[in-house]
Amino acid sequence: MRFFYAPLVSPTHILDENESKHVVRVLRASAGDVVALTDGAGRLYQGKIEILDKRQCVLETTLIQTSPPASPNLTLVIAPTKSTDRFEWLLEKAMEFGIRTIQPIWTDRSERKQEKQDRWQRILISALKQSQQVWLTDLRPACTWDEWLKQAPLGGFIAHCEPTVKPLLFHAISPGHDAWIAIGPEGDFTPKEIESALLHGAQAVSLGNQRLRSETAGLSVIQTFQLAQLTVVSES
Repeated sequence: MRFFYAPLVSPTHILDENESKHVVRVLRASAGDVVALTDGAGRLYQGKIEILDKRQCVLETTLIQTSPPASPNLTLVIAPTKSTDRFEWLLEKAMEFGIRTIQPIWTDRSERKQEKQDRWQRILISALKQSQQVWLTDLRPACTWDEWLKQAPLGGFIAHCEPTVKPLLFHAISPGHDAWIAIGPEGDFTPKEIESALLHGAQAVSLGNQRLRSETAGLSVIQTFQLAQLTVVSES
């Protein structure tokens, strides 16, 4: 079924101009056709096309499903990469995996400190529609590492490359509990930043022997966290 997104869905809903053009020119839909619509907050609607022209598509919507957010919740805390394309690739894949929260951070070794909130949000929405999910990843405003630590809840992890004894993330995760996991920039976290995280109660972890790119490490974290939850389910 054709899948669309709108943050606010009304009983008689008008798709925005770009979405309406897509319905007409790409999908070649017609009045009477049925589409799926989500608000990105767990609600799925069926929308019947009532009025359709080149500029607007009017839907009569019916709520057909409400889904709770994924639990437990993972917050990926990550420094955007120097390459915009690499970070945007991570956003797309993170949404496809259904991650609930992403917190971009600026660190001492961050080579790029330009936030592109609108563009990043569009990438997440596109991935939401492509993967046909009903919860849109919550992309938080970027902040500094110190600002994050001041507000960070308990249950956090920091993955870094310093040669210290660290457990594998998979073994450190407590299944069934929310967690945040931090990934640094290309040059890794500084020793001072690592120490700050430990003082705030975070646990240092390893992602394995290979040295991963930041965006690869981010995807590895997501998969590892989700696998840890599935492993418990399979054993119960």
